[in-house]
Amino acid sequence: MVGDMPLIEYFADNWENVKNFQAEEGDLLIDTYPKSGTTWISEIVDLVVHDGETKTSQRGTIFERVPFLEFAVPGMPTVSYGPWGAHNKDFWKIRHQRDILYLFYEDMLEDPKREIRKVMKYVGKDLPDDVVEKIHQRTTFKAMKDNPMANYSNIPSSVMDQTISPFMRKGTCGDWKTHFTVAQNELFDEYYKKEISDTDLTFRF
Repeated sequence: MVGDMPLIEYFADNWENVKNFQAEEGDLLIDTYPKSGTTWISEIVDLVVHDGETKTSQRGTIFERVPFLEFAVPGMPTVSYGPWGAHNKDFWKIRHQRDILYLFYEDMLEDPKREIRKVMKYVGKDLPDDVVEKIHQRTTFKAMKDNPMANYSNIPSSVMDQTISPFMRKGTCGDWKTHFTVAQNELFDEYYKKEISDTDLTFRF
């Protein structure tokens, strides 16, 4: 625990270094809630920053090229890093005050190249259409699922057993409908309505 926030043990142990971290000019922070397209946007950003050079994107796994500390831990009694609503609303509220690009998973599914261009504009890149297309093709769900540098296939099964649940699942929106019962859906709707009652932030399901 750090204050009243449940965190993974090694992250909590490193909290002083996190608090004292000083960003350098040109640093990019990708902040997502778990299973919200983290690997997808990380791959896009890495390719955009390197002008769509696919050989560069093969220099290491995605978590080596875009280091991160947040991940889900099966069996934890609480959700690490705090509630979903607060996480999203805090960034949404300051998106115009700070240098923040706020993207939606559903928008990325709807028009990937449009969202890639948003990333390009944000990082100050003006790449030609053929490079945008190359980035798009490199970051489709199928391409990433087949890419060992992005699909976590090199993680030991003792850490991530993909025979139980593959890291790259379906790459779609709305799959919750195949898992939620009517009662669970009603419970979530009640929670969601309460969580976003004080903001104009809305999501598509």
